[in-house]
Amino acid sequence: MSWLIKDRKDKHLPKQFIRWFEIPANNFDRAAKFYTNVFGLQLNQVELNGINHGIFQLNEGQVTGAVVDYGTAILKPGVVLFFDGDPSISDLEKKIIEYGGQILVSKTLIKNKTVEGQYIIPKNFIDGSNLGYFAYFLDTEGNKMGLFGNS
Repeated sequence: MSWLIKDRKDKHLPKQFIRWFEIPANNFDRAAKFYTNVFGLQLNQVELNGINHGIFQLNEGQVTGAVVDYGTAILKPGVVLFFDGDPSISDLEKKIIEYGGQILVSKTLIKNKTVEGQYIIPKNFIDGSNLGYFAYFLDTEGNKMGLFGNS
C-alpha cells in the first residue's frame, strides 16, 4: 500500500480531502424542490460561470455542494466529487496527465453574475473567503471528478 502516498511530500491529507460535490439536474426546479422537501435543507440559488446552482446550506465545516442545472452546462451529467486542489490546481493537473488522466476543463476562476450583468468573485459558503478556482478531469477509469482550490 506504500504506493498510495509515494508522491506526497508531507504525507498528511488536507482537513477536507473532498471539498465540494455537484448533483446534476435535467430539470433544475424539480431537483431543487426534491432535495429541499426530502431533506429539509435550504438551497441558495446562484449563477456561477453562467450555470444555475442550488447550493446546500449546511453547517460550518461540513462538506457542501450544489444541485447544478446541467441543461446549460458543457459537461455531460454525473455526480462529481471535487478534491482539494490546494496548494496548486495547476500542479495537480500536470500529475493527472502524467498518471494517465485527462483534463476536461482546466483551472477556471469561479465567477458570479450579478443582477446588473457584471461578474464578481463570490464568497464561498463555508468560511466566507473567495471561492477560487475549479477544474474537471477524468481519472484512469473514466470517472469525471473535480478539483477545487484557492490558488
